[in-house]
Amino acid sequence: MITIRCTSLAALLLSAWCVLGVDGPVMLADQTSITAGFRTLPAAPIGPPNPWPQFRFQIPDRPVRLSDDLKGEDRAGVFANAAVPPLPYLLQDNYTRQRRIERLPTVQVENAALRAVFYPTLGGRMISLYDKRDRRELLFDNPVVQFANLAIRNAWFSGGVEWNGPLYGHSLLTCSPVFAGMVRTPRGPLLRLYEFDRALETTWQVDLFLPSGDDRLWVHVKAVNPGPRDLDFYWWTNIAVPLARKTRVLSPLDYAISHDFAGNARLAFPVFDGFDGSYPFGYPYFKSVFFRKPGSRKPWSICVDAEGRGLSHVSTPTLFGRKLFTWGGGRGGKRWMDFLSEEGKGDYIEIQGGVAPTQLQTRPLKAGASIEWTECLSPLAIDAKAAHDPDYAAACEAAGRAVDERVPAAALQEIDAFLTSQAAEPVQRLLSRGAGWGWLHETRSRRRISPGLAFEPREGEEEKPWSELLTRGTFSAETLGKSPRSFNVSAGWTDAIRESAAAHGATWLHHLHLGVARLEAGAMEESREHFKSSLALKANSPAFRNLALLDERDGQLDAAQSAYKRAWTLCGNDANLAVEICGFFMHHRRYDAFAAFVESLPAPVAEHERIVLMTAQIALEQGEYPTVRRLLQREYCTIREGELSLSELWFASYIKEAEARTGRPLSPDEQRRLMEDFPPPRVIDFRMK
Repeated sequence: MITIRCTSLAALLLSAWCVLGVDGPVMLADQTSITAGFRTLPAAPIGPPNPWPQFRFQIPDRPVRLSDDLKGEDRAGVFANAAVPPLPYLLQDNYTRQRRIERLPTVQVENAALRAVFYPTLGGRMISLYDKRDRRELLFDNPVVQFANLAIRNAWFSGGVEWNGPLYGHSLLTCSPVFAGMVRTPRGPLLRLYEFDRALETTWQVDLFLPSGDDRLWVHVKAVNPGPRDLDFYWWTNIAVPLARKTRVLSPLDYAISHDFAGNARLAFPVFDGFDGSYPFGYPYFKSVFFRKPGSRKPWSICVDAEGRGLSHVSTPTLFGRKLFTWGGGRGGKRWMDFLSEEGKGDYIEIQGGVAPTQLQTRPLKAGASIEWTECLSPLAIDAKAAHDPDYAAACEAAGRAVDERVPAAALQEIDAFLTSQAAEPVQRLLSRGAGWGWLHETRSRRRISPGLAFEPREGEEEKPWSELLTRGTFSAETLGKSPRSFNVSAGWTDAIRESAAAHGATWLHHLHLGVARLEAGAMEESREHFKSSLALKANSPAFRNLALLDERDGQLDAAQSAYKRAWTLCGNDANLAVEICGFFMHHRRYDAFAAFVESLPAPVAEHERIVLMTAQIALEQGEYPTVRRLLQREYCTIREGELSLSELWFASYIKEAEARTGRPLSPDEQRRLMEDFPPPRVIDFRMK
């Protein structure tokens, strides 16, 4: 490292706080700080988890389709079914759209150049990366926290940088607390975000390092498979950035792959469907584009504005996948962005990096092995004319030179080696606490997962029964007096429940948990016997409900209805179960039973939006078309990404009404004209095509 020698007064002042290294200027006067605090903003309450487990067999299959022109690496690790079961996690679908001012816990990493803000209680999301020198936000910093139905467990919110793994889709922990702690290193402190993943029983950590004076945030990710079996591992770092008319995304490629609801296929890029796809504002529909550059040693992508300023994302080659996601500028896409934020303030796109070519693929993670890589997020500015060169390859070449100046290959390799050496260093100070499942796993397996991950015991209502099982040998009387608020379905936990039952006697709760685990494993009859044994020891709502699911699956609809009735009488008017029972009645066209059940419900439960929506669907079947439209004049907060039930119901009410009036089916042209004449209210229009 060489000190700058200066002759002018300005240069002498500059030399007092600058030195020159191989990778650019570094400030000496400032120090990096890592602090815990709060951010005050409008936020929707997420509500308690849905206590009724959603089983694998309940989830509709989502077959993965690939075009014939995808070969080799583009097919490696492709999963056959994109449906991801949430168990052992419970759904998070009890949020609302009634936002209130909240103080949300934060952790902040800051030096003289950058300030990064994280939400440790919401998956460790990095919500803001602020360039203090240029006085601009580099990420889409959502002014609110509004949940919507986009993740494996339902709840998700937009904005910032999301850490997505180890299963396909938005992380199981994206709206849950994770651990955040400070690690001291020879070069200054780093922030470690980490948690134990219950689905695969793995761990992940994200180490965030902002050296003193550096305007590059270094991100080191490590995942560990401590178990005895090989796994299919998934990870994508999703970076939300602001969207404007001249926003452009650049990433080098040999070819592109398109992903939408039809699957994966080769895509002519950047120009297709009559527009330049490197400008996300111009998309009339939602789209995911994967940039394929096999063999790249330093994968990167950037997002720049009209002036050529923006954000760069660079990584070591393990994270070689690159993607652009846009909601599109159509009516539905714009509605989704505003739905997730405030009106007119929700426009964003995402640039993403992953461990596979596309998001329908995984890579192997051997038993006892780990995988790790380093990423760099930093402000970037290039000549506006070069950034917006109509020749995409020329624009990428200019951007590549700027990326090489900002993040030289030697600097990336050196910092990767350093952060790898620090990945097992212990956390010195916890700033925010996650769940107790990591500690429970280490206790049950009698093995520490990693010296760098400090898991702590936690006696919350979800963890307490399982702590009792391990420390006392069985469930306490207090636990046996309550309905469960968590489940475990892994082989290790199933063995622990069986051992407890053998040593201390099986209770109704032992049988219930064994039934849940065996049902998730596909052992239907064995699970049925456990639920019956649970009920023989104590009448309980979860066992009746699970028997109803089994009876329905077997086509025994009267038995299922009877089991649901008994579950309802014991559940304490739980709205989640009411929605499920209404869904059973509607699906099997038991409309009289539906009406009688809804009539019996307390008003707050009967007004649940999913029950209102089902009421509208039945009204359509019964020819009550004005009623359908009246019930659709409201927001529905748990509408699923890609779900068109609201707009389809709206159009169907007009089409069926016209057909009833004319006494004949409408032609496709007549239907199209009717849909143009009577568009759905914006609050229910989520069409993205």
